[in-house]
Amino acid sequence: MRFLDKVGLAIFSMIVLIISVLLMLMGFNFIEPTVFSVLITKVLMYQQATYTMIGVSVILILLSIKCLFFSSESKDKKKSSEEGILMENSDGKLLITRNTLENLVDTVVEQYADVRKYDTDVIIDKQNNVTINVAVEVLEGCVIKELSSSLQEKIKTCVKDATDLELTAVDIEIHKVELKKEEVGNE
Repeated sequence: MRFLDKVGLAIFSMIVLIISVLLMLMGFNFIEPTVFSVLITKVLMYQQATYTMIGVSVILILLSIKCLFFSSESKDKKKSSEEGILMENSDGKLLITRNTLENLVDTVVEQYADVRKYDTDVIIDKQNNVTINVAVEVLEGCVIKELSSSLQEKIKTCVKDATDLELTAVDIEIHKVELKKEEVGNE
């Protein structure tokens, strides 16, 4: 959020707060509504005060129009930071979404018979560095170190081949080791 947007938001928040408190005080009869009409009439009696009030009103109107109708980020940058990575070349633009990257990782993980359940999380930072976190549940008897190394390598290769993106990291978390079904039945 840019500085002007922050200032505009802060000013409008203060104005709404003041108006809300004054209306509440009028509702509980702590302040008479005629106090405001007398105050405004006295301010308008002085030429300098009138010009100041008009100037402040114009600035607030312009600031409100800017905050309401003009965003501080370009649509392409906003879209790419929220949804994925925007790549451009001479032919046009390509948006590689988080969902696409998650689907690529899911196709790799599903190839492993020792993996029972899994959850994929794709993290894209502001510099478009991609980190993939995969939480898995595995069957008892699998070699976790070999499985995780193999998963990391295949995920990196699959994403690189499909999207030409270099992954910053592929983190594997083993959440649970599940007993094989035939062992559970024998007990």
